[in-house]
Formats: sequence, C-alpha cells, structure tokens
Amino acid sequence: MGKNKKIWLVTLFCLSFLLIFASGCSQSTKKSDDSTKTEQKQKPKKTKKDQKQPKTLASELKNSSKKSLVYSPLGDSLSVGLMVNSQSDRFTSQFTRQIAKATGKKVEEKGTAMVGKTATNFGLPNVQTIIDQDPDIVTVEFGTNDAADVNNEKALPNYRSSIKQILDQLQQKTHAKIILMTSWSPADGPNKENDLRFDKVIKAEGKSRNLPVVNLADIWQGDPSVAGTPASITESVWNRPADTLHPNQKGHDKIAKALTKVLNQPIDNK
Repeated sequence: MGKNKKIWLVTLFCLSFLLIFASGCSQSTKKSDDSTKTEQKQKPKKTKKDQKQPKTLASELKNSSKKSLVYSPLGDSLSVGLMVNSQSDRFTSQFTRQIAKATGKKVEEKGTAMVGKTATNFGLPNVQTIIDQDPDIVTVEFGTNDAADVNNEKALPNYRSSIKQILDQLQQKTHAKIILMTSWSPADGPNKENDLRFDKVIKAEGKSRNLPVVNLADIWQGDPSVAGTPASITESVWNRPADTLHPNQKGHDKIAKALTKVLNQPIDNK
C-alpha cells in the first residue's frame, strides 16, 4: 500500500503541474492576442497626404532647388500674342502666372517669338537665345506659317528637320521641361488640311521623345468663335486691321488652359 500511495502522489503532482502550465500558456496567448489587437487598433490610418502623389511638371518644378523659374516660349505670332486684347493676357503670360501658382515660385517670362516666322527661318536660328536664358520650362510653337507655304515641296521636310534640330539642342543643352504645340487655324481656314499634315510631325516627335503635345486643333476645329478679332481691338492695341486668322482672347484663354492641364497632369515616365 505504501508503494501505491507514492505512485498516486507522483501522478497527482504531475497532473497538477500540467494543469498549471497549460493555464499559463493560455493566459500568455490571450495577452499576446490582446496586444496584437491593441497594436492594430492604434496603427494610424493613412491620410491622403501620406499617399504617394503622382509626379507632374508642376511638382518637379516646385521641388527643384531653384527659388525662381524662367519660362521661355519659342514661336511665331501666336506666342507674340498678336491680336489678343492685351499683352498681359496672351497665352504665354497667362501660362506664366499658372506656373507661379502651381509651384509657389516667382516665374519670369523670357523667350523669343516673331510674327510670320517658321521653325526653319526663326526657330532654329534663335534656339541658342532660348538656351542662353537657362529656362526651366519651354514651349515650342511652330507650324502655322510653315504649313501656309502650300506650294513649296520642301516646306514639310524643312519643318521636320528644323523641329528635330531645335529639340535636340534644347534637350542636350538645357534642363528645361519642354511642351510641344501644334499649329493654329481658324475653323474654316484655307490651310487647315495642310496644318494637320504638319501637326503629325510634332506629334511624332512628342511620342518618340516622350514630350507632351498640346493639340491646338482640339481648340479651333469646329469652333469659329476662338479666332478673329474686331477692328476695335486690332486697331487700338495692334495698329492693324481686323483679323480673321489668329486666336482671339477666347482662343488664348483656351490655349493657356490646355497648357495648364499639361502642367498639372501626371507625367508618363516611359
């Protein structure tokens, strides 16, 4: 009997130990689960500010080390602002203000443009002027006068060659963001079909170089209200007769809006 009693005591002791150990494990697991749940509850939710925002031309200009920026438009009479109600409301000046608004930086408008000129007889010879301005953003706007030379078989290949050389130099010799622009025509313009032929060149360059293109045909096609300025404005502001070709104030407003859209849209980094 003494031996059996010892066996029972040992058995009871072992069982008691196992029960105590199991109870401790259970409580430890519960505490661990509770701790995990508490951590999950305390984990802050991501706000819109925490989410990664897509890069845009505006954000890259804003985040650059430069405290002030230079915008250099290169073009013809459209970039001059010919026939607009006032020089301060031409599309280039409006776009300058939009760049400043989007970046929070001072923006100086420089550039060079001349009435009646083409990519070949003005753009290419004056690209060094743009380079010397050390621009942060450039718009290249030609094609309207190039396409008007409808009887010149060399006009299109000359335009293609000049545009390529202009863009090669701008990309090699500046750090500027470049926006390309197509040609302009009134909705019923005599050269509108030829304009669209020349537009294919600038669109192809934009695609091959991954540069944004503002298609002005989206503005003037089917909308006669964006071109033509009455004599009351052309004579008093420009000392010229009434005009039916160039974008009027409404046209310039829409061009500036299209440029601003490109400025703020996500960059397609291919």
